[in-house]
Amino acid sequence: MNKKDLLPIILLALLIPVWLHIDRQFIAPRFPAPAPAVQPAQEEGPAETASPGAAIPAMQAATAPDGALEEPEPVIDVVEVLHPLENGKVRIELTSLGGGIKSATLLGYPELDEKGSPPVVLDFSSSSALAYEGLKGIRKTDALEAGPSQSTNSVVFQKRWNSGILFQRTITLGDDYLLTVSDRFINQGTSPWNLPALRIPTGRMENPADIKAMKGMSLLGVDSHTPAGGINYWGRKLNSLYKKAGKPSELDTVPEEMVALPVDWVAAKNKFFVQILSPKEPVATMALLSTRDTEQKGMVPRDVAAALDFAPQAVAPGDSYDLDYTYYIGPKQYTILKASGDHMEKVMEFETIGFWSFMNWLMEPSRKALLWTLTFFDGIFRNYGVAIILLTLVVRILFWPLTHKSTESMRRMQELQPEIKALQEKHKKDPQRLQQETMKLYRERKVNPMGGCLPMFVQIPVFIALFTVLRNAIELRYEGFLWIADLSSPENLLAGKVPLVGSLNILPLVMSASMIWQQKMTSPSTAVTPEQQQQQKMMMVMMPVMMLFFFYSMPSGLVLYWTTSNLMMIGQTAIRNLRKKMKEA
Repeated sequence: MNKKDLLPIILLALLIPVWLHIDRQFIAPRFPAPAPAVQPAQEEGPAETASPGAAIPAMQAATAPDGALEEPEPVIDVVEVLHPLENGKVRIELTSLGGGIKSATLLGYPELDEKGSPPVVLDFSSSSALAYEGLKGIRKTDALEAGPSQSTNSVVFQKRWNSGILFQRTITLGDDYLLTVSDRFINQGTSPWNLPALRIPTGRMENPADIKAMKGMSLLGVDSHTPAGGINYWGRKLNSLYKKAGKPSELDTVPEEMVALPVDWVAAKNKFFVQILSPKEPVATMALLSTRDTEQKGMVPRDVAAALDFAPQAVAPGDSYDLDYTYYIGPKQYTILKASGDHMEKVMEFETIGFWSFMNWLMEPSRKALLWTLTFFDGIFRNYGVAIILLTLVVRILFWPLTHKSTESMRRMQELQPEIKALQEKHKKDPQRLQQETMKLYRERKVNPMGGCLPMFVQIPVFIALFTVLRNAIELRYEGFLWIADLSSPENLLAGKVPLVGSLNILPLVMSASMIWQQKMTSPSTAVTPEQQQQQKMMMVMMPVMMLFFFYSMPSGLVLYWTTSNLMMIGQTAIRNLRKKMKEA
């Protein structure tokens, strides 16, 4: 491989996060989907009487006078009653205040990487998940009564107003992490009733206490899925959304592309866990909620949530209005999400969107195949470190034809070195002529100086796909290998005791050393001018140093893959050189 040609390879490898940044900051905002404006939901708005002959807006029925929302509330002490649901995988704690979810305990996932650690608890006590906003009497501060339930894995809440309006909510926990929620607003009075605009939010998602985001990468996200447009990942645009809103400490917004657009579902997630709220029919729009850490520079989110906004409805006497949805709260694990249906697995971010969506035909299948292969090997060897090494071996075998072609190209380049050096001596005072004669020699001998770079170019999409898979793979959480305690995060040895970088990560140092070794073995000297020779020497040092900087805070599983790939390339080159020497002897 021509050393002077390593510069574009370095730039491509190092600009992977830059691509993502440019996409979410500059490119994606320039391609909004046109949509009509929508009126925001109003908290506790009074009912209005429709004017005779007035037009009825889309998704909104005619309104009628009603006093259910205007009844004065007596000043009493509100007593909270908790109702647990559990199925062996998750324990849901329901609260009578608003009939929402106060907490979810994920029984199969420890909170910390230590023996005897309690399980992960998603705590929504400050703002209950699934508690309505917009209707007095069923908000997160309003007490609901528990009604009779026909199942041990269900809880029924109800609220009755004096005007004859009855609200009933049934929450049922299935076998996995999926709940079904059935809400019914029944008009038992004698007058039409206007149900105001309502909002139902997920709980606030924060990052786990022991997880730190990589610089420039957001680990908190809000996703939405629409019937026509598919998936959108708003976590990538949180920074720009905060700026557009005037950099508030609390963000409550609807992205321009999503105004008045019905959604299949919305999701709020951190690195490993996710909530997905999906109405039975796409009759609601979405909103994004977040608070930011004002003690840090920039727009650093402290938490995120998503919400469904429902338009007002008119309920005739003796009639009812039903809102049914599912609610997933659990791990970001592909197989479980896929089985839950409704394309929920797309929160894994395997799909490439925005400017680079034209690459999705390759990227999404690659990510799925890499994850399947990784879990397959772990199922055999019960160790994800070994699984990553074997996955690397599979990738090397798949790319062996290209690698072989690359090594043959470099071998022919080495054979031309005497003639290239002769040209350098002959035309040392005429660099332009030297360049022309060198390229002429390449054409005559049918040598491509860029042939050694081809495998690197082809592997870049694979690397990007693997980066996505390993960055958020809950399968790697707290999975150890050799001295590495957690393959889903950096090694963090001697945390807080290492100047400048904060902790010691050995594997990136090994990776950089292997890159230097590999370059010395596989990169022939092809410089034709003194300036190019100096450039090659600089590149020999610059690329490993820059890659060390880039990989130092990456998840250990990803660094293990890249290091193993380098070592396998070194072994392949050593075997080829040994065979050559034996043949010459």
